[in-house]
Amino acid sequence: MEEELIEVGLPTAPKRVILLHGLTGTASVIQPVAEYLHKRLGEDYSFILPTAQIIKVKQFKGEPVHAWFDVKNSDFRKQVDVEGIFASSDRIASLIRNEISNGISPKDIFLGGFSQGGVIALATALLEPFAVSGVFALSSYLPLENQLTSQLTEASKDVPIFQAVSLKDEFISQEMSDRASLFLKKRGNPVLVQKYDMRHEIRSRELEGDVAKFDFCRISTSPFSYNLF
Repeated sequence: MEEELIEVGLPTAPKRVILLHGLTGTASVIQPVAEYLHKRLGEDYSFILPTAQIIKVKQFKGEPVHAWFDVKNSDFRKQVDVEGIFASSDRIASLIRNEISNGISPKDIFLGGFSQGGVIALATALLEPFAVSGVFALSSYLPLENQLTSQLTEASKDVPIFQAVSLKDEFISQEMSDRASLFLKKRGNPVLVQKYDMRHEIRSRELEGDVAKFDFCRISTSPFSYNLF
């Protein structure tokens, strides 16, 4: 079955943002975030919102949900579904390569994601043999299993990363967030970490931090809050 894919903005826009939803979400769920950013960035940017496939998630007692990879343990550091991460990363990489084949430079492609989507955004960018313009990972983390980290490319060390950390996050621990940022900094990535007094959610303040980090323009301070899992 073809999964939902939503595009926000003009197909002729010179810059692309691939934005990934979290566990149990869809492109429609994270679409308000893309629309919020698009209104502030203008027509130079367009957003591509893919939807994860439906898989059986062990942590949900095998219930089929939209997920970028399986969650086998409430402690996300254990029993990591590395194969699932690779599979979803390959899928997003195909979207990137399609944009490149249409004349978009990797330097004009951004990856962003919330929670599980942030994992895939990070993994995809770090596995590619070229550097995309940047990654923003919201309330997310990076699995540090050797199967994954041993395949990160030299070129991806040039990818700047914005990491938004929720201090009251019910799912992603501070330790997981800190381990990810420390690993990325040690390997040489330019990393900006911002911490917010909020739960596992997306708010306008962190979106504005993201756009500032990646040289997005026309930042607005109008309120935005969206709860996502």
